Amino acid sequence: MRRPSLNPTQMLRETGERIQFLLNADKHMAEVVQLLKNTNDVLAGLSKIVDRLNGMVEEIEGRAGGVKQLLGRMDRLEEAALNIERATLGVEAALTALPRALRTRITKARKPGVSDEA
Repeated sequence: MRRPSLNPTQMLRETGERIQFLLNADKHMAEVVQLLKNTNDVLAGLSKIVDRLNGMVEEIEGRAGGVKQLLGRMDRLEEAALNIERATLGVEAALTALPRALRTRITKARKPGVSDEA
């Protein structure tokens, strides 16, 4: 293990630097205060930008609410169309289960678009 070397000139130089630093503490403190002011200005600018972005996001979310509602309506319409298709298939299946003679009478008697009331 090595012993630390004692260098008196190096020690005096470091002590002189420390003394100079302590004697000029007011200048260093002014620099620190200026840095803090600059940091405060930068943070204020960032806060404004974030507020602007939040406003834009809220506006987009407001518009998207209408789009979401529209998409929900379209989903319900699609579901209704599928239900109608399923019901139509059920009616066709029921017709095929009837005897052939009865089926032909039903299909000949009714024409599409003609109601029972005449």
